[in-house]
Amino acid sequence: MCLCKRKLIVVMLNRVKSFLKKHNLLGSNKLFLVGFSGGYDSMCLLDVLNEISKEENFKIIALHLNHNWRKEESQNEQKNCEKYCQERGIEFVTETLSDSLSKTETVAREKRQEFFKKYYKKYNADGLFLAHNKSDNTETIIYRLTKGTGVNGLCGILDTSLLDFCKIYRPLLESSRDEIVQYCAKQNLCPNNDSSNSNTKYARNFIRHKVISELKTINSKIDDAVYNLSQIAISEQNIIKEYLSKIKNEIMKDNIWDTKKFVKLSKDIQNRLILENLIENNLDYDTKKVEEICEFINDNSKSKSGKTLSLTTDLWLFVSKEKIYTVKNIKPNKTKEEIIVNQCGEYSFQDIIFEIKEYNKKEKPKYPKENEFFAYVNLENKFPLNIRTREDGDVIQPFGMNGSMKLKKLLINKGIEKFNRDDI
Repeated sequence: MCLCKRKLIVVMLNRVKSFLKKHNLLGSNKLFLVGFSGGYDSMCLLDVLNEISKEENFKIIALHLNHNWRKEESQNEQKNCEKYCQERGIEFVTETLSDSLSKTETVAREKRQEFFKKYYKKYNADGLFLAHNKSDNTETIIYRLTKGTGVNGLCGILDTSLLDFCKIYRPLLESSRDEIVQYCAKQNLCPNNDSSNSNTKYARNFIRHKVISELKTINSKIDDAVYNLSQIAISEQNIIKEYLSKIKNEIMKDNIWDTKKFVKLSKDIQNRLILENLIENNLDYDTKKVEEICEFINDNSKSKSGKTLSLTTDLWLFVSKEKIYTVKNIKPNKTKEEIIVNQCGEYSFQDIIFEIKEYNKKEKPKYPKENEFFAYVNLENKFPLNIRTREDGDVIQPFGMNGSMKLKKLLINKGIEKFNRDDI
């Protein structure tokens, strides 16, 4: 083995080994999954991990998802991946997507994530390795800039992240695509060459082949420059998060913001907290969306019963004069169930057990506290009773009140959220 060949291989091995050590991933009892398309990046990563595993005795399993976009070409790529793993004794797992699925980047990403999560759970893995590299980071940041994702988008691809319960690691982020291609050549590997990677109708391919190639005429080391920028952005974001955590402790409890405290914050801090909330809920975001939410909060910060803003089809933002929080599925199916009560006794309504019994103590009943689940009601000559959920026009005469009022108005005055009223 010539010196230059050996040097590159040693550099790649040491780089990945340092990454594993940094994240406490070395150990003979570990089991890792590796996303393996068979392209240059993932074949390089799998090969490096396989070499290190011989010394460290951890187990790796290669996961290959055949998107089934290019028929025979896709089948040949799958066979090439399987051949590579068989020759090296690496466990190989593969699935093929249905031909009926939409062939879009979004659908492909969602199906990959489902595939990874399925086997992460099945094998109770210690981590999932993906082969994103320094060049991918450049493409991602440029793509985000075009979408207006703000300063947070400059952080690029993180070396570690979570996909629900899956811990994801990216050991090749400090490696350029050129280094990866050279590694594959020097190790005599035969990676797949996906023909769709040259199709510039896909945004990332356009950025790779058209935009970055032009930027390299200005700076041939554009990947290094953008990577350094992303590291600075990550450092700045960490400082901001540390500062924001103190503010959150002051205005938030159990994931609910105090509206009065929130609206007293500066506009910049408000926007940042909203941005963090969108990211935590894995929602798409841009400057316009953040400002829209901020305006909605401030416009409805004095609402008694609160207002809701749709964030997705099943996630809403609730704002009242007291609190701000996100809530799922706020459109309950109002039951039409009714039961007739003819006498005292125990009854079941909407899975709730309640009892009606006569008060026969001599002392005058005390008004129940807010957190007590009972009430004193005058039912003299009131049987039979019809028990149901509220309807428009219902009236109520609260204890101690001479006249009556609409039930809806009482619930509004009590600050009961609209989407919770039918459950009371």
